[in-house]
Amino acid sequence: MKFSYPIVNADIVAHRGASNVTPENTLASVRKTAEMGAKWIETDVRLTADLKLVMIHDETLDRTTNSSGTVLSKTLGEIQALDAGSWFHQDFAGEIAPDLEEYLDCVIECGLNLQLEVKEVPGLERELVERVAVVLREKWPTGKRPIYLSGFSERCLRYAAEIIPDIPRCIALVAAPQYPAALVKEIGCQMIHIQDIPYNTPARFGLLKSSGVEFAVATVDDPKRARELLDMGAQSILSDNPALL
Repeated sequence: MKFSYPIVNADIVAHRGASNVTPENTLASVRKTAEMGAKWIETDVRLTADLKLVMIHDETLDRTTNSSGTVLSKTLGEIQALDAGSWFHQDFAGEIAPDLEEYLDCVIECGLNLQLEVKEVPGLERELVERVAVVLREKWPTGKRPIYLSGFSERCLRYAAEIIPDIPRCIALVAAPQYPAALVKEIGCQMIHIQDIPYNTPARFGLLKSSGVEFAVATVDDPKRARELLDMGAQSILSDNPALL
């Protein structure tokens, strides 16, 4: 499968939506992202106890809802009965963690492009990718609006290459690899994400840039640093502030 590059045709990808001013991964955050002028949004999808798909970053509910315990220990219905907004601010009381279908409808309605990060549970990687693929085939206008899958799990990305090969894939890493082109070929993906940490020196960025592999950096909320990273070859920056630049 051949893809057009750059896959991300914008400097900024809104990290979990407009997560600096709204509760992350909610529909309110999607709408605010569009309002702030961003073109791309990033979100996280997880499996619930009944193997449904919910938009939550953490393995647990403690940080972003009024409950506790793991996402995998509760059904989608149980999770959507929780308050996923008050933790951020009382103005968002009653916001829920949307399921993937609801989230995609909102993203499409708002005219955004999507980075969908699959949050694996070891042992359930195939189930996750298969269920995501079913929803994307039903909802997303693949080929007409940009989208790509990302994740830290090489297994998830290999399943995605098999099940939905027409959607680009990105491996999420902490450190810049020594041989970027060999790594993406080995995994079967098209992009690399790395973290903005001291280990990733200008020399490491130079390796990425010279490899020709598209790469992005997360998570950057300082505009000066974002411009430095773009100048060092990053095609895009993940930021909690959609209007960073």
